[in-house]
Amino acid sequence: MIDVKVGDKVTRWLAGTVPMPLLVTEVTPDLIICGAWTFDPVTGAEIDPEIGWGVRDATGIIQTGSVLAVGDGTPACRVMRSEE
Repeated sequence: MIDVKVGDKVTRWLAGTVPMPLLVTEVTPDLIICGAWTFDPVTGAEIDPEIGWGVRDATGIIQTGSVLAVGDGTPACRVMRSEE
């Protein structure tokens, strides 16, 4: 579980390599919301149903393109590229 509260500084790591500073705007039991971006509070995976992010595939792997880290730290999980 990622421990954050409204107002905390976090980093969205796009493709696991491009940092984007954000502020937490809302926290629910199921979501961490940072303005327009939504993340899973357990894995840190970005959730975007329109493009299929934050959804487990048939093998149980969560598909996403960016992950959340507290402050400017290391992402909560690793983003794998399609060639890996």
